[in-house]
Amino acid sequence: MDVERTSDLSGQLLALRGSGPEGLRNGSHSLRPVAEVNGVEYVDDTRGTFLDASLLSILDLGKPLVWIVDATMAPALDGRIQEFMRDHVDCTVFFGRAGTAAIEALDAGLGCVYGVDDLRTAVFTARELASPGGKVLFSPACPSAKGAANQTDLSAVFKRAVMDL
Repeated sequence: MDVERTSDLSGQLLALRGSGPEGLRNGSHSLRPVAEVNGVEYVDDTRGTFLDASLLSILDLGKPLVWIVDATMAPALDGRIQEFMRDHVDCTVFFGRAGTAAIEALDAGLGCVYGVDDLRTAVFTARELASPGGKVLFSPACPSAKGAANQTDLSAVFKRAVMDL
């Protein structure tokens, strides 16, 4: 992943957030509601395989929001993205083994940032963090996640975990 390019793109998205994301979408919308559990809506954005797509989904959903994201993205979340997260995300749950130091640094700067080993545990952790009337967004922000063969498999893991809540 090209962190510099991702940072440039995220900076552009931050600059555009005041005007809304309407003009930035191409193709069909990727947000798919999975279920509502105890007043919390769980949303699958497995197709959000790049940081810019995940940021647009976060803008679309609004707060209160818990974001489940691949742990390999933690080092890419620079100061501008962290500012965006403070404004638009209540809590973040990283799944997968990567960047423990980066996750701890994000928690120190943002608060309410957790790292867990797998997606299923991330869903259960998000359940504890989400507030009634809020949403849990699964948007990995990267093309592949360890433990899943493809987006379809990753989506299925997320949906099964939500149904098991």
